[in-house]
Amino acid sequence: MHENDSADDRAPAAPAETLDAIARDLVALKDAAGPVSYAELVRRITAQRVDRGMSAAAAQPPRTTVYDAFRPGRARIDVALLRDIVIALGGDEDEAERWVARYQRTRRTRDLVPRSSSALPAPAPARRASRAAAPLPAARPALRRDVAALILVACVAVNFAGMALVQALHLPIYLDMAGTAVAAMVFGPAPGILVGLATNVFGFVIGSPGAAPFALVNVAGAVVWAYGIRRWGMGADLFRYVNLTLLVAVACSLVGTPLGLLMFGGYSGHGSDGVTSSIEGLGLPVVFAAFSANLLTSVIDKLLSGFIALIGIAMLRSRLPIPTERLALVDRLIAPRAVDGLFHPAALMLPPGMARRLPVATAR
Repeated sequence: MHENDSADDRAPAAPAETLDAIARDLVALKDAAGPVSYAELVRRITAQRVDRGMSAAAAQPPRTTVYDAFRPGRARIDVALLRDIVIALGGDEDEAERWVARYQRTRRTRDLVPRSSSALPAPAPARRASRAAAPLPAARPALRRDVAALILVACVAVNFAGMALVQALHLPIYLDMAGTAVAAMVFGPAPGILVGLATNVFGFVIGSPGAAPFALVNVAGAVVWAYGIRRWGMGADLFRYVNLTLLVAVACSLVGTPLGLLMFGGYSGHGSDGVTSSIEGLGLPVVFAAFSANLLTSVIDKLLSGFIALIGIAMLRSRLPIPTERLALVDRLIAPRAVDGLFHPAALMLPPGMARRLPVATAR
Protein backbone atom coordinates (compact mmCIF):
# COMPACT_ATOMS: atom_id res chain seq x y z
CA MET A 1 0.00 0.00 0.00
CA HIS A 2 2.84 2.34 0.86
CA GLU A 3 4.51 1.56 -2.44
CA ASN A 4 1.36 2.49 -4.33
CA ASP A 5 1.02 5.70 -2.37
CA SER A 6 4.55 6.81 -3.23
CA ALA A 7 4.21 5.79 -6.86
CA ASP A 8 0.96 7.68 -7.20
CA ASP A 9 2.53 10.97 -6.12
CA ARG A 10 3.17 11.74 -9.76
CA ALA A 11 0.04 10.08 -11.14
CA PRO A 12 -2.88 12.21 -12.40
CA ALA A 13 -5.66 12.92 -9.95
CA ALA A 14 -8.50 10.41 -10.13
CA PRO A 15 -11.76 12.26 -9.31
CA ALA A 16 -12.51 14.01 -12.63
CA GLU A 17 -12.38 11.07 -15.05
CA THR A 18 -13.03 12.91 -18.31
CA LEU A 19 -10.99 13.21 -21.49
CA ASP A 20 -10.78 16.97 -21.02
CA ALA A 21 -9.30 16.43 -17.56
CA ILE A 22 -6.76 14.01 -19.03
CA ALA A 23 -5.85 16.56 -21.72
CA ARG A 24 -5.38 19.27 -19.08
CA ASP A 25 -3.17 17.00 -16.99
CA LEU A 26 -1.13 16.08 -20.07
CA VAL A 27 -0.50 19.80 -20.64
CA ALA A 28 0.60 20.10 -17.00
CA LEU A 29 2.91 17.11 -17.43
CA LYS A 30 4.41 18.68 -20.56
CA ASP A 31 4.95 21.99 -18.76
CA ALA A 32 6.60 20.13 -15.87
CA ALA A 33 9.06 18.58 -18.31
CA GLY A 34 10.37 22.04 -19.24
CA PRO A 35 10.31 23.86 -22.59
CA VAL A 36 9.48 20.78 -24.70
CA SER A 37 8.07 21.74 -28.10
CA TYR A 38 5.70 19.45 -29.97
CA ALA A 39 8.39 18.92 -32.60
CA GLU A 40 10.80 17.79 -29.87
CA LEU A 41 8.09 15.55 -28.42
CA VAL A 42 7.62 13.90 -31.83
CA ARG A 43 11.37 13.34 -32.01
CA ARG A 44 11.44 11.66 -28.59
CA ILE A 45 8.47 9.42 -29.39
CA THR A 46 10.06 8.44 -32.69
CA ALA A 47 13.35 7.61 -30.96
CA GLN A 48 11.73 5.35 -28.37
CA ARG A 49 9.69 3.54 -31.02
CA VAL A 50 12.81 3.00 -33.13
CA ASP A 51 14.46 1.54 -30.01
CA ARG A 52 11.56 -0.92 -29.79
CA GLY A 53 12.25 -2.14 -33.30
CA MET A 54 10.06 0.03 -35.54
CA SER A 55 11.40 1.54 -38.73
CA ALA A 56 12.00 5.30 -38.63
CA ALA A 57 9.28 5.90 -41.23
CA ALA A 58 6.65 3.95 -39.29
CA ALA A 59 7.76 5.24 -35.89
CA GLN A 60 7.23 8.96 -36.47
CA PRO A 61 3.73 10.13 -35.45
CA PRO A 62 2.20 13.12 -37.22
CA ARG A 63 2.90 16.30 -35.26
CA THR A 64 -0.78 17.30 -35.42
CA THR A 65 -1.76 13.94 -33.90
CA VAL A 66 0.58 14.51 -30.96
CA TYR A 67 -0.72 18.06 -30.56
CA ASP A 68 -4.35 16.83 -30.59
CA ALA A 69 -3.67 14.56 -27.62
CA PHE A 70 -3.22 17.73 -25.50
CA ARG A 71 -6.33 19.40 -26.88
CA PRO A 72 -9.68 19.33 -25.00
CA GLY A 73 -12.82 18.20 -26.77
CA ARG A 74 -11.42 14.88 -27.96
CA ALA A 75 -13.71 11.85 -28.36
CA ARG A 76 -10.87 9.38 -27.83
CA ILE A 77 -7.09 9.17 -27.48
CA ASP A 78 -4.79 6.61 -29.08
CA VAL A 79 -3.64 4.44 -26.18
CA ALA A 80 -0.23 3.58 -27.64
CA LEU A 81 0.43 7.26 -28.33
CA LEU A 82 -0.69 8.24 -24.81
CA ARG A 83 1.75 5.73 -23.34
CA ASP A 84 4.57 7.00 -25.55
CA ILE A 85 3.85 10.64 -24.68
CA VAL A 86 4.05 9.99 -20.94
CA ILE A 87 7.36 8.14 -21.33
CA ALA A 88 8.74 10.82 -23.67
CA LEU A 89 7.97 13.42 -20.99
CA GLY A 90 10.02 11.57 -18.38
CA GLY A 91 7.59 9.03 -16.98
CA ASP A 92 8.36 5.33 -16.51
CA GLU A 93 6.40 2.31 -17.74
CA ASP A 94 4.31 2.04 -14.57
CA GLU A 95 3.30 5.68 -14.73
CA ALA A 96 2.40 5.33 -18.39
CA GLU A 97 0.16 2.38 -17.57
CA ARG A 98 -1.59 4.42 -14.87
CA TRP A 99 -2.39 7.09 -17.48
CA VAL A 100 -3.71 4.40 -19.82
CA ALA A 101 -5.83 2.90 -17.03
CA ARG A 102 -7.23 6.31 -16.25
CA TYR A 103 -8.14 6.83 -19.90
CA GLN A 104 -9.79 3.42 -20.06
CA ARG A 105 -11.98 4.29 -17.07
CA THR A 106 -13.44 7.16 -19.09
CA ARG A 107 -14.57 4.85 -21.90
CA ARG A 108 -17.57 2.58 -22.01
CA THR A 109 -16.80 -1.13 -21.63
CA ARG A 110 -17.19 -1.82 -25.35
CA ASP A 111 -14.61 0.88 -26.16
CA LEU A 112 -11.93 -0.27 -23.74
CA VAL A 113 -8.51 -0.80 -25.28
CA PRO A 114 -6.21 -3.50 -23.82
CA ARG A 115 -3.44 -2.24 -21.62
CA SER A 116 -0.85 -4.14 -23.62
CA SER A 117 -0.72 -5.08 -27.27
CA SER A 118 1.25 -7.82 -28.95
CA ALA A 119 1.62 -5.49 -31.95
CA LEU A 120 3.84 -3.21 -29.89
CA PRO A 121 7.42 -4.42 -29.42
CA ALA A 122 8.54 -4.55 -25.80
CA PRO A 123 10.55 -1.53 -24.65
CA ALA A 124 14.26 -2.00 -24.24
CA PRO A 125 15.02 -2.81 -20.55
CA ALA A 126 17.96 -0.43 -20.40
CA ARG A 127 15.93 2.56 -21.57
CA ARG A 128 13.08 1.58 -19.25
CA ALA A 129 15.42 1.54 -16.31
CA SER A 130 16.92 4.90 -17.20
CA ARG A 131 13.51 6.50 -17.55
CA ALA A 132 12.36 5.04 -14.26
CA ALA A 133 15.39 6.52 -12.54
CA ALA A 134 14.95 9.99 -14.03
CA PRO A 135 12.69 12.22 -11.90
CA LEU A 136 10.37 14.73 -13.51
CA PRO A 137 11.57 18.35 -13.37
CA ALA A 138 9.67 20.72 -11.15
CA ALA A 139 6.66 22.33 -12.82
CA ARG A 140 7.42 25.67 -14.38
CA PRO A 141 5.11 28.53 -13.37
CA ALA A 142 3.23 30.58 -15.91
CA LEU A 143 4.91 33.75 -17.08
CA ARG A 144 4.72 36.26 -14.25
CA ARG A 145 3.31 39.71 -14.89
CA ASP A 146 6.50 41.45 -13.89
CA VAL A 147 8.47 39.31 -16.35
CA ALA A 148 5.93 40.09 -19.10
CA ALA A 149 6.28 43.80 -18.30
CA LEU A 150 10.06 43.55 -18.53
CA ILE A 151 9.72 41.86 -21.93
CA LEU A 152 7.53 44.73 -23.16
CA VAL A 153 10.08 47.28 -21.92
CA ALA A 154 12.77 45.30 -23.73
CA CYS A 155 10.63 45.42 -26.88
CA VAL A 156 10.59 49.21 -26.72
CA ALA A 157 14.37 49.19 -26.18
CA VAL A 158 14.81 46.99 -29.28
CA ASN A 159 12.78 49.48 -31.32
CA PHE A 160 14.90 52.35 -30.00
CA ALA A 161 18.09 50.47 -30.88
CA GLY A 162 16.85 49.94 -34.44
CA MET A 163 15.94 53.62 -34.81
CA ALA A 164 19.33 54.68 -33.47
CA LEU A 165 21.11 52.36 -35.91
CA VAL A 166 19.13 53.77 -38.85
CA GLN A 167 19.95 57.34 -37.81
CA ALA A 168 23.64 56.59 -37.32
CA LEU A 169 24.03 54.91 -40.71
CA HIS A 170 21.45 57.03 -42.59
CA LEU A 171 19.69 53.90 -43.84
CA PRO A 172 16.60 54.18 -46.06
CA ILE A 173 14.66 51.79 -43.79
CA TYR A 174 13.18 52.11 -40.29
CA LEU A 175 13.92 49.08 -38.03
CA ASP A 176 11.54 50.47 -35.41
CA MET A 177 9.03 47.62 -35.29
CA ALA A 178 10.88 44.41 -34.36
CA GLY A 179 9.95 44.89 -30.70
CA THR A 180 6.39 45.80 -31.69
CA ALA A 181 6.16 42.54 -33.64
CA VAL A 182 7.38 40.49 -30.64
CA ALA A 183 4.87 42.11 -28.29
CA ALA A 184 1.96 41.78 -30.74
CA MET A 185 2.63 38.16 -31.72
CA VAL A 186 3.31 36.91 -28.19
CA PHE A 187 0.91 38.97 -26.06
CA GLY A 188 -1.71 40.25 -28.51
CA PRO A 189 -2.74 43.51 -30.20
CA ALA A 190 -3.09 45.70 -27.10
CA PRO A 191 0.48 45.14 -25.78
CA GLY A 192 1.78 45.48 -29.33
CA ILE A 193 -0.01 48.81 -29.75
CA LEU A 194 1.36 49.97 -26.38
CA VAL A 195 4.92 49.17 -27.44
CA GLY A 196 4.40 50.87 -30.81
CA LEU A 197 2.98 54.03 -29.29
CA ALA A 198 5.74 54.21 -26.67
CA THR A 199 8.37 53.82 -29.39
CA ASN A 200 7.16 56.72 -31.50
CA VAL A 201 5.90 59.04 -28.78
CA PHE A 202 9.18 58.79 -26.84
CA GLY A 203 11.37 58.80 -29.93
CA PHE A 204 12.94 62.06 -28.74
CA VAL A 205 14.86 59.96 -26.18
CA ILE A 206 17.20 58.85 -28.97
CA GLY A 207 17.03 62.14 -30.84
CA SER A 208 14.16 61.29 -33.19
CA PRO A 209 11.32 63.70 -32.39
CA GLY A 210 9.99 63.32 -35.95
CA ALA A 211 8.91 59.76 -35.15
CA ALA A 212 5.92 60.84 -33.03
CA PRO A 213 3.60 61.76 -35.95
CA PHE A 214 4.06 58.26 -37.37
CA ALA A 215 2.87 56.45 -34.25
CA LEU A 216 -0.19 55.24 -36.19
CA VAL A 217 2.13 53.33 -38.53
CA ASN A 218 3.51 51.34 -35.61
CA VAL A 219 -0.04 50.77 -34.37
CA ALA A 220 -1.08 49.43 -37.78
CA GLY A 221 1.85 47.05 -37.79
CA ALA A 222 1.01 45.79 -34.30
CA VAL A 223 -2.61 45.11 -35.26
CA VAL A 224 -1.75 43.20 -38.44
CA TRP A 225 0.99 41.17 -36.79
CA ALA A 226 -1.24 40.27 -33.83
CA TYR A 227 -4.30 39.28 -35.83
CA GLY A 228 -2.21 37.59 -38.52
CA ILE A 229 -0.79 35.21 -35.92
CA ARG A 230 -3.71 34.89 -33.51
CA ARG A 231 -6.69 34.94 -35.89
CA TRP A 232 -5.47 34.11 -39.39
CA GLY A 233 -3.02 31.32 -38.52
CA MET A 234 -0.11 32.88 -40.41
CA GLY A 235 2.53 31.66 -37.95
CA ALA A 236 2.25 27.98 -38.86
CA ASP A 237 5.08 27.90 -41.40
CA LEU A 238 7.66 30.13 -43.01
CA PHE A 239 5.72 30.71 -46.23
CA ARG A 240 2.68 32.12 -44.43
CA TYR A 241 4.87 34.10 -42.05
CA VAL A 242 6.62 35.82 -44.97
CA ASN A 243 3.20 36.66 -46.42
CA LEU A 244 2.25 38.15 -43.06
CA THR A 245 5.29 40.44 -43.06
CA LEU A 246 4.33 41.59 -46.57
CA LEU A 247 0.80 42.36 -45.35
CA VAL A 248 2.31 44.41 -42.52
CA ALA A 249 4.43 46.31 -45.04
CA VAL A 250 1.39 47.16 -47.17
CA ALA A 251 -0.67 48.21 -44.14
CA CYS A 252 2.13 50.45 -42.86
CA SER A 253 2.54 52.07 -46.28
CA LEU A 254 -1.19 52.71 -46.57
CA VAL A 255 -1.07 54.52 -43.21
CA GLY A 256 2.37 56.13 -43.43
CA THR A 257 2.24 57.58 -46.95
CA PRO A 258 -0.81 59.84 -46.37
CA LEU A 259 0.72 61.02 -43.08
CA GLY A 260 4.00 61.87 -44.81
CA LEU A 261 2.23 63.70 -47.64
CA LEU A 262 -0.07 65.69 -45.36
CA MET A 263 2.56 66.75 -42.83
CA PHE A 264 5.78 66.86 -44.84
CA GLY A 265 4.76 66.96 -48.49
CA GLY A 266 6.21 63.49 -49.09
CA TYR A 267 9.69 64.34 -47.75
CA SER A 268 10.01 63.76 -44.00
CA GLY A 269 13.78 64.02 -43.68
CA HIS A 270 14.17 60.24 -43.45
CA GLY A 271 16.76 58.27 -45.40
CA SER A 272 14.01 57.00 -47.69
CA ASP A 273 13.60 60.53 -49.11
CA GLY A 274 16.38 59.72 -51.57
CA VAL A 275 14.29 56.88 -52.99
CA THR A 276 11.28 59.19 -53.27
CA SER A 277 13.37 61.82 -55.06
CA SER A 278 14.73 59.26 -57.52
CA ILE A 279 11.23 58.03 -58.42
CA GLU A 280 9.88 61.58 -58.72
CA GLY A 281 12.83 62.39 -60.99
CA LEU A 282 11.36 59.96 -63.50
CA GLY A 283 8.54 62.46 -64.06
CA LEU A 284 6.03 60.71 -61.80
CA PRO A 285 3.72 62.58 -59.39
CA VAL A 286 5.02 63.07 -55.88
CA VAL A 287 2.07 61.08 -54.48
CA PHE A 288 3.02 58.04 -56.57
CA ALA A 289 6.70 58.53 -55.82
CA ALA A 290 6.09 58.78 -52.08
CA PHE A 291 3.88 55.68 -51.96
CA SER A 292 6.22 53.64 -54.17
CA ALA A 293 9.27 54.58 -52.10
CA ASN A 294 7.43 53.91 -48.86
CA LEU A 295 6.20 50.51 -50.02
CA LEU A 296 9.63 49.46 -51.33
CA THR A 297 11.47 50.43 -48.18
CA SER A 298 8.66 49.08 -45.98
CA VAL A 299 8.82 45.62 -47.58
CA ILE A 300 12.56 45.40 -46.92
CA ASP A 301 12.14 46.83 -43.44
CA LYS A 302 9.28 44.56 -42.38
CA LEU A 303 11.01 41.43 -43.65
CA LEU A 304 14.07 42.32 -41.57
CA SER A 305 11.98 43.30 -38.54
CA GLY A 306 9.79 40.21 -38.86
CA PHE A 307 12.73 37.82 -38.84
CA ILE A 308 14.48 39.68 -36.03
CA ALA A 309 11.24 39.31 -34.07
CA LEU A 310 10.96 35.61 -34.93
CA ILE A 311 14.48 34.93 -33.69
CA GLY A 312 13.78 36.96 -30.56
CA ILE A 313 10.61 34.98 -29.81
CA ALA A 314 12.45 31.69 -30.34
CA MET A 315 15.15 32.80 -27.89
CA LEU A 316 12.53 33.82 -25.33
CA ARG A 317 10.58 30.59 -25.80
CA SER A 318 13.67 28.49 -25.12
CA ARG A 319 14.09 30.20 -21.74
CA LEU A 320 10.66 31.39 -20.59
CA PRO A 321 7.12 29.97 -20.71
CA ILE A 322 5.85 32.60 -23.15
CA PRO A 323 2.64 31.71 -25.03
CA THR A 324 3.47 30.59 -28.59
CA GLU A 325 0.64 28.13 -29.27
CA ARG A 326 -0.40 30.06 -32.40
CA LEU A 327 3.17 30.46 -33.63
CA ALA A 328 4.10 26.89 -34.53
CA LEU A 329 7.01 28.15 -36.61
CA VAL A 330 8.82 29.01 -33.38
CA ASP A 331 8.65 25.38 -32.21
CA ARG A 332 10.01 24.28 -35.57
CA LEU A 333 12.89 26.74 -35.25
CA ILE A 334 13.76 25.53 -31.74
CA ALA A 335 13.52 21.83 -32.68
CA PRO A 336 13.35 21.46 -36.49
CA ARG A 337 12.12 18.26 -38.11
CA ALA A 338 14.59 15.56 -37.13
CA VAL A 339 14.44 11.78 -36.97
CA ASP A 340 17.44 9.93 -35.58
CA GLY A 341 19.73 12.83 -36.55
CA LEU A 342 18.13 13.48 -39.95
CA PHE A 343 16.87 16.88 -40.99
CA HIS A 344 15.51 18.54 -44.13
CA PRO A 345 15.92 22.38 -44.07
CA ALA A 346 12.95 22.89 -46.43
CA ALA A 347 10.65 21.54 -43.69
CA LEU A 348 10.51 25.05 -42.22
CA MET A 349 8.98 26.36 -45.44
CA LEU A 350 6.04 23.93 -45.53
CA PRO A 351 3.03 23.13 -43.36
CA PRO A 352 3.71 20.21 -40.97
CA GLY A 353 1.69 17.72 -43.06
CA MET A 354 3.73 18.41 -46.21
CA ALA A 355 7.01 18.67 -44.31
CA ARG A 356 6.65 15.10 -43.05
CA ARG A 357 6.67 13.80 -46.63
CA LEU A 358 10.02 15.41 -47.47
CA PRO A 359 13.07 13.18 -47.94
CA VAL A 360 15.58 13.75 -45.19
CA ALA A 361 19.22 14.76 -45.46
CA THR A 362 21.79 14.02 -42.81
CA ALA A 363 22.57 16.82 -40.37
CA ARG A 364 25.81 15.22 -39.20
